[in-house]
Amino acid sequence: MSLARILFAVAVAICAIAGYALQSGPEERVAMFVRDGRQAEAVTEIERMLETGRAKPRVLMQFVHLQESIGNPARATDMMEIYVLARPQDRNALQWLVKTYEASDNPAGLTEALTKLVAVDPAPEHLARLADFHRYNGRFEDERNVLDRAAAMRPIETRMLERLGALLAAEGRIPRALDVLRDADARATSGAEQSRRLLFELLIQSGQHDEASQRAQGWLDQWRKPWLAAQFTLRLAANAPYEPARALAASAAALHPDARLYLAKTLAEQGHRRIASTLLVGWPSPNQPVTKTDIEGYVAATAAAGDSARLWRTFAEFRARSELPDLQAIFAEAITAHYGLSSIALLHPALPAAVLRARPIFAARLALSRGEAPTARRILAAADLTHMPDAEQASWLELLLRTNSSQAAFATLDALRQRHELPAKLVPAYRGLAAQLGLPSGRENPSRGTRQLAGIAQ
Repeated sequence: MSLARILFAVAVAICAIAGYALQSGPEERVAMFVRDGRQAEAVTEIERMLETGRAKPRVLMQFVHLQESIGNPARATDMMEIYVLARPQDRNALQWLVKTYEASDNPAGLTEALTKLVAVDPAPEHLARLADFHRYNGRFEDERNVLDRAAAMRPIETRMLERLGALLAAEGRIPRALDVLRDADARATSGAEQSRRLLFELLIQSGQHDEASQRAQGWLDQWRKPWLAAQFTLRLAANAPYEPARALAASAAALHPDARLYLAKTLAEQGHRRIASTLLVGWPSPNQPVTKTDIEGYVAATAAAGDSARLWRTFAEFRARSELPDLQAIFAEAITAHYGLSSIALLHPALPAAVLRARPIFAARLALSRGEAPTARRILAAADLTHMPDAEQASWLELLLRTNSSQAAFATLDALRQRHELPAKLVPAYRGLAAQLGLPSGRENPSRGTRQLAGIAQ
């Protein structure tokens, strides 16, 4: 090929390229500028397109990223808003706006962007975010609207249902709140104490006591918390007819037998004696170990329920068991705490000696109530103080000084000392009596404090 032809071919190619450049559209030029790293020129080109109204959505998106890259977030946000007007279903764009408004602390923009995002993609995390945003800003009606619309479209998370139920209840829309909370209850596997409490309260307010009782029995079986069993039972008893309240009380007592007597006593004290009495039936159960606390709780509950006939029947059953003198004595003493010593003093047949020996202080007081001071003195003198609690030792000393002369009381204490059975708590009183009577006590000069203790003991 001759040199002239080569030059002609080059000239033709140059003209073709120049012609293409002159005829290329603005989008191609923007792409070329971006490719070559010429951001400023790309921005200028897009600005011209915006002025003439020829910018397409993909160009707007390019412009957003360009503005973001050159450090102009406000302009980038404005362009993204325009882009969303053209492409309202673009989730990525909406998420970009949410993130941007959140970072710039723009609550109005964030609310609008979240609302648009939820309309396009009602994913649980987006719903929760929008609802929580309304809640933290005190817009509870807006929060309820978000949750209500979401629940109408598809199943939402249990915690959202629980919150929706609470908001509806606060607005007084009780039937709708009940429906929502029932749905939440059906989905909950455990826990959910707050929403279930609210459902329980709304059922009571609506007069649906049987349902309240049945649901509460199921919840208490899951929770296994005696304080909740007592709270729900007492609440229903105060507002419901006898039968649903009785059923819940029976279920609570069966789940928590150790709290049965406390629940019965509390029910009785709050005026629900009939329900309380049902919890006392069959106590104690066969082969049930019984403690002092149990007996005192039973007597207190029975007294509060006004069921004295049941109390005496149970006491008679204990008296028939001669192998339980300690428990018989504890039972008798508990009765006197509520009905006075006279309730036991004239008991026929009288309490056996073995029963009285088990509770010497009670036995001495019982004897005194019958005017039998010598019997009381003998009981006190024979009492075993080695394992007696401190409080009972103080009561024993008080009765000893009341039923004896100072000399006789000192003799009893001195006999205990000589047998090494005088408790340390009673030594000051012993020495004080010795000083008062001028008798030796193993300490020649009792202190002033000892004399004061002796005076208190007298």
